[in-house]
Formats: sequence, structure tokens, C-alpha cells
Amino acid sequence: MENKRKITVIGAANIDIGGTPYRPLIIEDSNPGTIKISFGGVGRNIAHDLAMLGADVCFITAVGNDSLGKDLLDECKKVGINTSHVIVSDGSRSSMYMYINDVNGDMNIALSYVDIVQNITPEYLDSVADIINASDAVVTDCNITQEAFFHLKDLCKVPLYVDTVSVTHAEKIKNHLEGIDTLKPNLLEAEYLTDIKIDSEEDCLEAALSIIEQGVKRVFITMGNKGIVAADRNRAIIAEKYPVTVKCTTGAGDAAMAAILWSSLNNDNDLIHASKSANSAASLTIASDFTNAPDLNEKNIYKMIDDNLIKIRYFYKNSDYLSLITNNEDV
Repeated sequence: MENKRKITVIGAANIDIGGTPYRPLIIEDSNPGTIKISFGGVGRNIAHDLAMLGADVCFITAVGNDSLGKDLLDECKKVGINTSHVIVSDGSRSSMYMYINDVNGDMNIALSYVDIVQNITPEYLDSVADIINASDAVVTDCNITQEAFFHLKDLCKVPLYVDTVSVTHAEKIKNHLEGIDTLKPNLLEAEYLTDIKIDSEEDCLEAALSIIEQGVKRVFITMGNKGIVAADRNRAIIAEKYPVTVKCTTGAGDAAMAAILWSSLNNDNDLIHASKSANSAASLTIASDFTNAPDLNEKNIYKMIDDNLIKIRYFYKNSDYLSLITNNEDV
């Protein structure tokens, strides 16, 4: 990238502890499997992946004045993330996240402890307002408090990207989507935000259009192995998944958000390119043993897009009936 895009990322930085069983899970029993410890947190994962894609990243988070917090900051610095505005708290423990996958590598259940992020207060956001508004874009996860989120929307003068994180955290933004440039929920989060039960691609489109009607400029709803439904005020598409063997899905959604932002800033907010970039980045992560895929970079994203394996289908609307045009990128 000739001119690095300046991006401020706001959100959680965690130590992740995750397990994947060798066989299908037996509930309420000890399941043999693999356990790994890694660096995580939605905000940190997005910041890491953006740095791998060549962006100039400033990360605003909160960590404890403990060994875990030091390790988190050291890892951020290794990939070139600016951590000079991270809050280091003497009175709080660093965040942790614990998840159990199913035998296929998909998350079955998880528990997060991110209370320290409450240190990102409206007053602290005011203190870094110049940093925020000197960015080309800002991305926040919904681990921050609702008060901080509302204040950030008022404060931010550049495009604001939002990752919902989970249904629980999406509660903070429900019915308050106006002012968001780009939103990335998954199916469960999209259902919650719109009160629309999603059982089909057409249902997912209806949810996407509902989110647009609530004031969001663009939405990317991730559908797991079914790809992404993306929409703006002018059109809606399905970007089918890039074919890949799944090892672990942790971090895939965060990689998708990073790629959406990277693509949007470098390709004039093109919906198709952003969707293909998101699927490519997520696939690299899913095929990796790591939360942040070591081979996530611009060159590999462009190569995967050029492979032309991510098919695009267009939605069109005739009165109240939603239909799909299959595998036609010339519409």
C-alpha cells in the first residue's frame, strides 16, 4: 500500500483459551481434545489483521497492569500497532475469553470477561478525539459500554464501522443504528437487531434492508459457511464462501471486518470487492491454526479474489417479492 490508511480501532484485547474436542462433544463430561492459548479480543483481532493488511493502526483499549496486559501490548507492537493510547489500569484485571469448539472447529459455547473495557469512558474518548478524527475511518466493537458507544457516534466525524461481537453486546446498539457507516453482524445478531427470523437467504436480505432503513449506510451479514449478504442503499448481493477446509472459526469474523474496512478505503466502498475481501480473509483464518492467520496480507487477498471462486449473486425486488439472480456479475 503506497499511502497507509490511518485507522483507529476501539475495543477489547483478550487472552483467549480455547479447546477443540477429538470427538463430538459430550455435555457435562470431560472431553479429550486440544487446548490452546492465544491473543484475542474482537478489537485487537481487527487491529492485528488491519496491520497485516498494511494499515497504520492506532488501538484504543484497556488492559490490566499485569503480565497478561504486558503480553497483549507486546504482541500488538510486534505487528506495528500503535498502543500509545491504551489505558493501563492498576485496579482491573486484563480481559480473558474462553471458548469450546465442536468437533468441526465451530464455536459451541464461550465465556468472556471484558469488564476492564468499561475504562474506555466518554471522557477518555474526548481526550483522544483528535486521534479519532484524524483517521480515515474508525472501527469499534460492541464490548465498549452503551454510554461510550453513543458518545463515540456523536464524537466521530469520519466513517464509523461497528462489529456487534455477540447478541448480548448487540443489545447496546439495538434501535440506535443511525450514524453507523458500516455494520457487520452475524445471523443471530442480525435477527436480534431486526426482530426478523432468518431461515433463508431472502430472510437475510430482509434483515439487511431493515438495518439499512434504520440509518446504516452498508451492512455485511456473515452467514458462516453460506457466505455473506451485503447491502447498501442501491443494491444487495450474496457473496458465496471461498472453498476451504475448516480448522477453527475463531477470529474469522474479525478478519472479515478488517478486510471490509481495508477494501472499502482502497476500492471506493465497492460492495462486491469488500464482500469478496471479507470472505477471503475469513477463509484464510478458518484454514489456519491461529486466531490471526499468518498469511493474511494484501497479496493473498488479491490472489484469492482473482481466483474467481467467490461467486456473486444479486438480489432484485419486484413489488414485495424478493428473488435472486444466480451467478451473474454483469447485472
